[in-house]
Amino acid sequence: MTTQVRIPFAAEGLVSRLAPLLVIGLAALVIRTPWAEAHPRLAVALFLWITVDSLTTALVLRHRRMRGRPGVRLVLATIAVGLVSAAAGLTPPLRAALWSMPWAVAGVAALVGGHVLWGLAGAWTVWRRPGEGEGRLEAAVACLVPPPFAPLVARELSVLHLALFCWRAAPDVPTGCQPFSYHRDLTPVMGGLLVAQVMEIVVLDVALGIHHRMVALALFVLGDLSFIYLLGLTKSLRLRPVLLTPHGVRVRFGPLVDRLVPYDAIGGVGVAADMPQRGPENHSPLLAPNVALTLVAPVRRRRFLRRARSISTVAFAVDDPQAFIRALQGRLSDGREQESP
Repeated sequence: MTTQVRIPFAAEGLVSRLAPLLVIGLAALVIRTPWAEAHPRLAVALFLWITVDSLTTALVLRHRRMRGRPGVRLVLATIAVGLVSAAAGLTPPLRAALWSMPWAVAGVAALVGGHVLWGLAGAWTVWRRPGEGEGRLEAAVACLVPPPFAPLVARELSVLHLALFCWRAAPDVPTGCQPFSYHRDLTPVMGGLLVAQVMEIVVLDVALGIHHRMVALALFVLGDLSFIYLLGLTKSLRLRPVLLTPHGVRVRFGPLVDRLVPYDAIGGVGVAADMPQRGPENHSPLLAPNVALTLVAPVRRRRFLRRARSISTVAFAVDDPQAFIRALQGRLSDGREQESP
């Protein structure tokens, strides 16, 4: 008589995330052994197959937990990501062996190219639809990269767009929303960091360029990217204020935080220093919070690589906390009057 062991969904989700990484890591060690050097073409084929198979199996397991099936576009995107990452992880001898197999190169190029063309067509269709810009951007990016990476890529593209193009843009305040800024105290600090970043780029380029030109060039590129992202973050603080929307409080902090707290989920509002410290969640990473929302019922939130915890207070910062508290209390009282008979 056999006993069937059932893995809990939480453990199954953890396994579906870690198992592919472990399998691919072991395969990456195998292709660096003398056996792989003696059989380079077989090692290349096995490594490509193991990488693609591990990622697609994990994809199927994640959708099984949600009782669904992955779409064809998502499967093709996962295969393309697996092929590109596997080709990038090959050793120089195995990479030369891959180029010596025209059929393998043609197959990889066909799959990756087909995914890119199909994804670009889908992204263009999504982008042309009316709707909120940030939501459209993430949906368009999801046509090209798998969902776990789509929000991250969309956020990075949004920061780059802010840094390079949005010089005289007005703050993002949809119709019917009341904005509250939080950038007044941060702007001088961020400006000082930008100046320090420029000085660091110049000093490193001059100091290292004399004897280590390649190192200086690498650090120059890294410094430029850091400056662009810091500039985008600085500009986003002004362009994305906290909002009182018709449905709730939209807490924002540049591209880092964007969360809507419905009015019916708010039990009280006050100054952060006067609120209970049980289960707080700070949505102003670079500022001391001065406003706190007490939730009617605690909610459980899970952070990346952290345990889920119960949240009963949402804290954040605005430039004028008293004006925000008065405006929010007015909206809460109006909502309760409409609900009462």
